[in-house]
Amino acid sequence: MSTAFRSLRLIRRVALSAGALALLAAPAAQADHRFRRPAPSCWDTAFRGSVLTVEVQVDGRTTPLYGAARGDERRYFEAQRGGEYALRIRNRTARRVGVLISVDGLNVVNGERSALAACEPMYVLDPRETAVIRGWRTSLEQVRQFVFVDEARSYASRTGQENGDLGWIRVLAFEAQAPVSKLESPWRGRNQDHDGWLLDEQTPAQKKAAEGNAAGAEKAQPQPDNAPQSLESRRDKDSNSFPGTGWGDRRHDPVRTTWFDPQPYACDQLVLRYEYARGLADLGIFQEPERQRLSERDRGELGFAQPPRW
Repeated sequence: MSTAFRSLRLIRRVALSAGALALLAAPAAQADHRFRRPAPSCWDTAFRGSVLTVEVQVDGRTTPLYGAARGDERRYFEAQRGGEYALRIRNRTARRVGVLISVDGLNVVNGERSALAACEPMYVLDPRETAVIRGWRTSLEQVRQFVFVDEARSYASRTGQENGDLGWIRVLAFEAQAPVSKLESPWRGRNQDHDGWLLDEQTPAQKKAAEGNAAGAEKAQPQPDNAPQSLESRRDKDSNSFPGTGWGDRRHDPVRTTWFDPQPYACDQLVLRYEYARGLADLGIFQEPERQRLSERDRGELGFAQPPRW
């Protein structure tokens, strides 16, 4: 019984247009324009691993992914206060894979501290399939939208699960164990739905456990983090605060459980880190205004005379 439960995974249905419209209807966050961004030739929109490709969408638009000056393998992107974001993940292979996602050190399915282990709940992607992961899963039907907030208002902080992975996103791929023969198949009475997914028949205990994992993050949660806040609770843009991922609006985003028995170790891992513009400048990815001005003076790029301001 325990082995069967560990093998239960989530598989996405075809995305509904209503969910897409809701995402696009969200108010766009304001970028901090005080810093100079790298030229387009210095960044990409997709982070490609050996098995997965990851893109980040902020307020419905694909955002640039930057490499670090020190040349590590992770990718960085800009967090914008109040902006809603999603992860667009593609299976590049011709085989079925499980995808474990950790945001701020928490598993996005059950909202619990992640050990990045194969026994944790994960999504399953069919060969060449693409899925958009929009938020913390609260049931088989809904998620709470990922939204950029200050670290103190992050979902991890508000649930007492602060950890050293705040600001980090980890996406791992797991291959399936060797397939069993037809006579030994765990799929009893399996059927095919209108979307073409193969679904397993769960025991009542498995159903209860799976629903409990997905719904656990919904219990006793505060209001969405993109709800209006008092001026006293908002930090100004010049503060030294760090970003985190908050508990945003409810989104209709249905999935179903399926059978997937993962290998014990990940076959691919993509690591992303998000920071406010100031943080990316401190990392040497963005250029600070003072440095930008000094560079212009050094190159003599002051331009032509402009009318005085007064």
